[in-house]
Amino acid sequence: MDEAHVKRIRSELKAAGVGAIGILTPESRHLAGILHPDEHIGGAVYGVYPGGLAWLVATSHRIMFMDHKPLYTTTDEMTYDVIVGVQSTKAGPFDAVTLRTRVNNYMIRFVNPKCAHVFVDYIETRRLEDGEYDHASDHYTSEAIQWPLPTLPAFQPIGSDALNFMKRQDLAVLSTIDRTGNVHGAAVYYMISQDKFIYILTKSSTSQGRNILAHGQVALTIFEPGTTQTVQLQGIAEPETDGATIISVFTRIVKLRPYVDDVQLPPVTKLHESDFVVVKITPTLVSYHDYSEAEA
Repeated sequence: MDEAHVKRIRSELKAAGVGAIGILTPESRHLAGILHPDEHIGGAVYGVYPGGLAWLVATSHRIMFMDHKPLYTTTDEMTYDVIVGVQSTKAGPFDAVTLRTRVNNYMIRFVNPKCAHVFVDYIETRRLEDGEYDHASDHYTSEAIQWPLPTLPAFQPIGSDALNFMKRQDLAVLSTIDRTGNVHGAAVYYMISQDKFIYILTKSSTSQGRNILAHGQVALTIFEPGTTQTVQLQGIAEPETDGATIISVFTRIVKLRPYVDDVQLPPVTKLHESDFVVVKITPTLVSYHDYSEAEA
């Protein structure tokens, strides 16, 4: 790799506010290998997201979300025309940066405030001054188009009918979305906390585990065999980090259960690769139906 190119990338990262520790991260070194010779960094933030350490990098050509680990690299690339909004919020000595796009939302916490300021200013400059990106001509038009910043879904308390029904069950179909937009379904055991959050147990190598880290929007479908009652629930999923909660969820879900031919532990315990992950689901839309009453 050209040494001058590497030095230029490091210099532009420093100008964006990235300190010595950030420049030594795997993502920073990975940048030199994927940026074009005529591509320049205008802003960069790095910090913590549900999957660990990640970067958002805004260049003269594109915006990239990067999670680069040994033997594992995730890179989402997008042009400025898909950007809906960007904002930075103060959180103690650090900032949290949220980039909202028409495809996905990216939130990184514990960001260096200087990096956050430079990154947000650069994104807003590209969107508001350069205008809308035209794929046919491969450049930005002169007319700037400002897209409204969407409101993130709010927590919706679970109603009494739905809550009573869900407490009688413990098995649901979890639907998740992968990075290409395909939907995956899996049967999972769940529990409900006193504050009405839903928890499931999975493993990081499963499809649902990977999908949740990539795209937090999920759905649960719960039904009772032999009846016409059902709950459809939409929510935002993220890995649980509180140790006491993790132990409580693990203990309640991982127990012997009766099956057709035997009594055994849930199927998730039979997956030997990767680590267990306790996932917290914040409900944003809950719909309970009892179709027998509707027909009466």
